[in-house]
Amino acid sequence: MTKSRYNLSGAFAKSKQLRMFFFKNKHLLETYDFTVYDGINNCPWNGGRINRDIHYTDDVIDFYYRNDISIALTFTNPIIDLEDSVGNELLEKFHNKSNYIISRNDELAEYVRREFPLYKHTRSITSFGDISVPMSDSDFDRYVELESRYDVIVPRCEHIFDERFPDLDIKKYELLINDTCIYNCPYYTEHFDAISLQNTLYTKPWEEGGHKCMHSVEECWIPTFNPNEGHAKTAEKFGENYGMDLSIAQIKRLEDMGVCNFKIAGREMTYEDFESSLRKYLS
Repeated sequence: MTKSRYNLSGAFAKSKQLRMFFFKNKHLLETYDFTVYDGINNCPWNGGRINRDIHYTDDVIDFYYRNDISIALTFTNPIIDLEDSVGNELLEKFHNKSNYIISRNDELAEYVRREFPLYKHTRSITSFGDISVPMSDSDFDRYVELESRYDVIVPRCEHIFDERFPDLDIKKYELLINDTCIYNCPYYTEHFDAISLQNTLYTKPWEEGGHKCMHSVEECWIPTFNPNEGHAKTAEKFGENYGMDLSIAQIKRLEDMGVCNFKIAGREMTYEDFESSLRKYLS
């Protein structure tokens, strides 16, 4: 029987918390496969959130490898300079057949396949900007095309309970299970592009660009929406088919469909909120 794999955020940003969690819950290492992901070393290829001054350390890497925990680098910036020294140093450092590169830039993905062939490849959720709800033919065809090029695809949360989702190659999909974004956000692509741009413009964005500016870029752009709470009306409309902040019962449904890859976000969460997510889904 295939074990489910969980991809946990904050490989290095939350390394102390993750190591303590695994120490207290050693049985989980037998129950599931684990990957941990992060954007590190102020690399301009990073995306998903604005760079913090977070660096890898060998002792943390060794802990993950000793426990058969793979590492994923979040190279999800659409703007990529393939000659960037930091990005290439990280590719060299983590070049391992168990590790993943998460990307949305096709040129970068092809470069990594050619020069660093041991990596597995994940297509980022941030690459899916304009979508339809329910899933359109073009949405479906785009997923199918990506299946031929990527080991793992993180689909938009709005599609995971779509009636057409089971017709895809389910085992290739990694589902983000604790997102609380607004359904079909009108700023989805624009927001992630703006976040990534700060990592291109600045070596240390929060220092060079200013905390106030970076905060305004990174936080939700819809003033009436609280992403910590989600969207109650949409949740009520879709009921058990609501694809955000999944319940344990919903995850069981997805496992019964054949889904075996799940992702828990939380790099931006407080210690307590991240711990709550880990306990909710992994206890």
